[in-house]
Amino acid sequence: MSAVEAGNRLDHNVTRTLTLSFFQVFLVFMPVAVPFFQSRGLSMQEIFSLQALFALVVLLAEVPSGYVADLFGRRITLVLGAAAAGVGNTILVFADGFWGLAAFEIALAIGYSLISGSDIAMLYDTEVALGRGSAEGRNVVGRLYSVKTLSEAIAAVTCSVLLIYSTLQAVVWVQAVLGWLPLVFALRLVEPPGQRMEQSNHLGNLLHVCRYLATHSRVLLLVVLALSIWSLTTFYAVWLLQQIWQDQGIALSWFGYLWAGLSLVAALAGRFAHVLEARLGATALLLAIGILPAFGYAGLDLLGPLGGILAGASFFFARGVGAVVLQDALNRRVPGQVRATANSLVSFGFRGAFTLTGPWVGYALDLWGMSTTLWLLAAVSVVIFLALIVPLLLAVRAQGPVPVPAG
Repeated sequence: MSAVEAGNRLDHNVTRTLTLSFFQVFLVFMPVAVPFFQSRGLSMQEIFSLQALFALVVLLAEVPSGYVADLFGRRITLVLGAAAAGVGNTILVFADGFWGLAAFEIALAIGYSLISGSDIAMLYDTEVALGRGSAEGRNVVGRLYSVKTLSEAIAAVTCSVLLIYSTLQAVVWVQAVLGWLPLVFALRLVEPPGQRMEQSNHLGNLLHVCRYLATHSRVLLLVVLALSIWSLTTFYAVWLLQQIWQDQGIALSWFGYLWAGLSLVAALAGRFAHVLEARLGATALLLAIGILPAFGYAGLDLLGPLGGILAGASFFFARGVGAVVLQDALNRRVPGQVRATANSLVSFGFRGAFTLTGPWVGYALDLWGMSTTLWLLAAVSVVIFLALIVPLLLAVRAQGPVPVPAG
């Protein structure tokens, strides 16, 4: 195969990986997930426990899956992940009760963990192999995030349209069919060239990556901690908004449109995160994403339906900008041969944090009600801002720009 033919095949990787990721998160049932789970007999505490179970499975599978991608390649890992996601979406059709839905969450979690990190590594490695430079490498995170959140928006509108003419169960059937599309695109990917990890010293490899993340620079360590812990401040809101909308008397058929609008906020925020960073500076952007969740939780309690929607948008804006800027900061500071493992370790940290704290949020909600829970989360968001985002801001100001390491 000539260099030109190889380059053309690799060039398709970008579109196919983005399309795979688009359909991976095309979850038409997500805008009505809480009512759907409740219709299958779950309480809010059980719903949060179910999400904690999802996080636990991802926690256990995340690092091994990223490590497999660095050992054996991105393509095979993405194929396996897409297949597991297809199985999970099919299980959802027949799932009932906590343990039936747990089977769905487990299969979906395995698929998520295999794809998470491998998709970013595939995009970064492809751009490096094509010689497009660090600018394209920086943009892939924004493109990937915006594609995923755009998918969530379109899926949400699809959900509302389906509910106008059909039932919740029809939404789930559509989910089951579309859930196999990622596998179609995963099978058409081409493995990019690049150095792979040594396959004879697995423990040594993992310890090397952990040491690198912990000791390479103060900025890198704080980025890892921020992605693992700060991300919780916006993630809790995702699972509270639907309950708030129900309490406010908003019709179920509107959930999809509301979710679509919020997802578009996140998609645009992620797509133009680097533009905002260039114009406003890293300091202003980190301050914004750090403090917005606290204002968001307060707004959800103090404002009515319209104001609550605007407060909800603050989470999605912070989530979009923060995820892209922080993930890009991570991937620009790690070499290609450990990139998938590094991304998986960060996701491991986030899922571990949610596994430990998620059920307590559900417990607080059932015990003290929505208002008290929102103010507690606002206070936690302020603590995380002061403990993590402010030190990261100071460390970034003390360190210059970092190029994308070669793969």
